[in-house]
Amino acid sequence: AAATDKVKAQTLAEIKTSVSEKSIAVLPFVNMSSDNEQEYFSDGLSEEILNSLARIDGMQVVGRTSSFQFKGKNEDLRSIGEKLGVAAVLEGSVRRDGNRARITAQLVRTRDGIHLWSETYDRNLQDTLAVQLDIAEKVAGALNVLLDDKQRATMRKAGVANVDAFIAYQKGLKLYFDAHNKPEIGLLEGLHLANAEFDRATTLEPDFFEAHFAK
Repeated sequence: AAATDKVKAQTLAEIKTSVSEKSIAVLPFVNMSSDNEQEYFSDGLSEEILNSLARIDGMQVVGRTSSFQFKGKNEDLRSIGEKLGVAAVLEGSVRRDGNRARITAQLVRTRDGIHLWSETYDRNLQDTLAVQLDIAEKVAGALNVLLDDKQRATMRKAGVANVDAFIAYQKGLKLYFDAHNKPEIGLLEGLHLANAEFDRATTLEPDFFEAHFAK
């Protein structure tokens, strides 16, 4: 039995040492606003940060499905890191108050729970989407990933300027997936509701490619 325990311990140690120091999971940011509608904004912001990080050469970023399974769960970040096989976890929160928003973000090393970086952003609502790029750059720096001008340009080329368009797109995505996964909603009715949100997004921001593609 002692020999078996030793083998298990060695295996666990090998797994931990094989994790890349430049691997990360972006957890869904917590909506701290009283308006539940802002859940779409906080989820969408988290996903955009994830996408920005995924565009950086040298970064290993866990996909949305895997990281969002921990939404609403009060689980230790070290445990999450072990389950997802990542060296760091990014978490945060969003609080919207009228035309202002406060976004907090913190990067935690999963092997020991040490905070590597954290920051709070107070912005006008229309400036909040630019925050995702700053967070991605700061996270990359904290993990010793160097960015050149080409990588920065790649990260910035897919930005959305209109927050309401961004929220409508996120609502449309949720309605689309609900239409396919919840029989009680009805496929046609669900898709009709989703397309209405995608139409709203493209009306507010005509160059919103993802919303056009989703329709």
